[in-house]
Amino acid sequence: MRRRAGGEFNPEEMGEGGGLNVVNLIDMFVIIIIFLLKSYSASTEANVTVSPKLTLPISSTDKEIKDFVNVSVTKDEIIVDKKVVARIIDGQIEGVPPQKLLIPALYDELEKRKERILKIQAYNPDVEFKGEINLVGHKEIPFSIVKKVMFTAGQAGFSEFKFVTQKE
Repeated sequence: MRRRAGGEFNPEEMGEGGGLNVVNLIDMFVIIIIFLLKSYSASTEANVTVSPKLTLPISSTDKEIKDFVNVSVTKDEIIVDKKVVARIIDGQIEGVPPQKLLIPALYDELEKRKERILKIQAYNPDVEFKGEINLVGHKEIPFSIVKKVMFTAGQAGFSEFKFVTQKE
C-alpha cells in the first residue's frame, strides 16, 4: 500500500483485497463468543456457598457437586439457597415441637423450588425434576435435626440427598 504525500491511502493503488475485511473479523469474534458461552454453561460445578458459621465434615470422596437445590444447616439456622427459613435455638428448631418431624417453613420453601423447576421443565425438555438436594450440614449438628430436614425434604418430593463435604 502506498500513501500519497498527505499521508492518505490511494485506493486506486490498493488493488483487490487491499482493504480490511471486517466481516471475517466479526465472524471470528462470534464463534469465540459462542464457544465461551457453551463451555461456561456446560460447566457441572455447582454454586454452593458455605457460610462462615459452617464447618463441613471431611471426606475422601472424588465426586463433583452438581447444581441442585442447596439446603444448609448451621448451628443457628436452616437455609435454602441463601434464604433463611428456620432458626435453631439450643439444638431445637424454633416453632417445631421436638416430637414433630415436619418443618413447615422448610416444606413451603422446597415446594416453591419444586414448582419453579416443574415450570421450567414444561418449557425446557433438558430440565428434569429428579428431587435432588445438596445437603450442606455443619459437622456438629445433632442427628435429630438432620432427620427432620431429610423427612421434610422427602415430603416435598426431594428424596435424593447429596451430602456436601470437604475434601481431605
